[in-house]
Amino acid sequence: MSDTKNWIKALDTTKVARGDVARWDHDGRSYAIFRTDSDAFYATDDICTHEYAHISDGYVEGTTIECPRHAGCFDFRTGQALNPPVCVNLRTFPVKVEDGAIYIDIA
Repeated sequence: MSDTKNWIKALDTTKVARGDVARWDHDGRSYAIFRTDSDAFYATDDICTHEYAHISDGYVEGTTIECPRHAGCFDFRTGQALNPPVCVNLRTFPVKVEDGAIYIDIA
């Protein structure tokens, strides 16, 4: 079975520390790329669904990101909004890692 996703190279894995997030801009959009303490990678839209703020400027704890503007939290693995004022989930994107690079399917 062939891989039919539209993978785009985002960042080298060294650009995202364990337990942290990095911003990646591509084609006029911003994405947040997360790396867990166990080396799993995830990607979401980087703009909070409540008000315009870059999620990647927020605080990561475990698998949760806190928006820097109003402290609403999301589970970055699923995009699920966890507490007010956020009530709309973040969009998530498939991620794969090959040869030290992070690829995202943004289609």
